[in-house]
Amino acid sequence: RRRLALATPQAQGAWRPIARPPLPARPEIAVVDLTTRDGRTTPYEAAMAVQRRLLEARASRDADSSSARDALVLVEHDAVYTLGRGATAEHVRYDPDAAGAPNLVRCERGGDVTYHGPGQLVAYPVLQLAAYRKDSHWYLRALEEVVIRVCTRLGLDAAARHAEHTGVWLRGRKVAAVGVALRRWVTYHGVALNVAPDLADFDRIVPCGLKDEPVGSLDQALREDKRNRGGDDASIGDAIGVADVAPIFLEEFAGVFEADLVAVPDARNRMLGEGGAALPSRDVLL
Repeated sequence: RRRLALATPQAQGAWRPIARPPLPARPEIAVVDLTTRDGRTTPYEAAMAVQRRLLEARASRDADSSSARDALVLVEHDAVYTLGRGATAEHVRYDPDAAGAPNLVRCERGGDVTYHGPGQLVAYPVLQLAAYRKDSHWYLRALEEVVIRVCTRLGLDAAARHAEHTGVWLRGRKVAAVGVALRRWVTYHGVALNVAPDLADFDRIVPCGLKDEPVGSLDQALREDKRNRGGDDASIGDAIGVADVAPIFLEEFAGVFEADLVAVPDARNRMLGEGGAALPSRDVLL
């Protein structure tokens, strides 16, 4: 029988299984997968437009409505830096107004400044928490639990929570950032998992405002393991990619939230235009 990885106690609460009874039926979550096998990325603004459309639909319906749909958006973004709702530019190390500078976007989530870009799996759950556990701290811990289980599936058993900060650490490096928002107990924004990004892109900021907490990735840790077993760079092979990790993430998300996931067919083409822009008139869920 599978051993549950219970949370390390934190000031912000701890994750515990929902232990949902057989009835009523498990919640159903529509998966809007915007990632691709060929590594095409999605502009941040387009993914936000998709997420907000889902949020508006979910928050406008009663929690017990049979026609209401929870959703989980998966995306690999173009390079962008985002500031949480209460963050300042204190931890931004570049001039966003300079010619050619990367985009810096203010968003509604909690937390400080972070980076999104190629090689990073970002998940935006749009869930009515009344169907799970109406506790924002539990929800943060649940997202961390998903990442910890993903790491374990990949043989990276050292993934853990931090005693003081939200997120997931692996061998002393932060590999996942969590920043969320709520509207009428419906969640949006979510978790960013560093699969195989260019870690140099984090040098333009103080990630999450944590000056003494280095950033790492799953690919970095897996390559370390291979080298420790005697492999050289030639034998290590290609980096693990977002497309490799996304199916594992979905399986573990379903387990932690005790829900059934249903894929939206051809979600990227149905929700985004040819250039990656959102098609706001389309809603494939309702």
